[in-house]
Amino acid sequence: MRTSLYILLFMTMILAGETAFAVGKETLVDITGVAVVVDEASASAREDGLSEAGIKALVEDRLARSNIMVLEEREWFSVFGGSYMLVKVIASKAVSGDRYAVYIDMELYQTVVLMGKRLGQNINTAAATWSIGKLLSCSSAGIKDCVLGTVSELTGLFIKDYVEVNTLKWKQEQERLEKQ
Repeated sequence: MRTSLYILLFMTMILAGETAFAVGKETLVDITGVAVVVDEASASAREDGLSEAGIKALVEDRLARSNIMVLEEREWFSVFGGSYMLVKVIASKAVSGDRYAVYIDMELYQTVVLMGKRLGQNINTAAATWSIGKLLSCSSAGIKDCVLGTVSELTGLFIKDYVEVNTLKWKQEQERLEKQ
């Protein structure tokens, strides 16, 4: 356990300057709403001030201010174009207690259809279609601000991708209508 924490801290120092990289933005076309789900943070991170409710409120607020409909957690599956954003914060506290190695992962899940070989064998399930993550190092005293700042940054990248692909689709539809 101690060795893995040192490796995680070492990787954090190496990758601290790395920017987040999103995968799957083309799948964001026609998303009509997003529910936000936050995995449970570690007990030590919660003791140092981090809360799942605070993370969820931040993401929901950023989405709503960007005119992306925020869905209830159980509502996403029944809404056409619905999805949910899973936010995972993996925070490992150093033995010294003064720092955390933190990995933040955000994944957007949508309903996908797995095609069966025979008629009627199709399976509907949820699958991650867009994701982004970032590795960082945070002081124990500043874990809340460090994580919330990074979650806000990653949410902003999701919003950027969402707006980009949906604006392009809207422009293409306008051009098609003008040609008719």
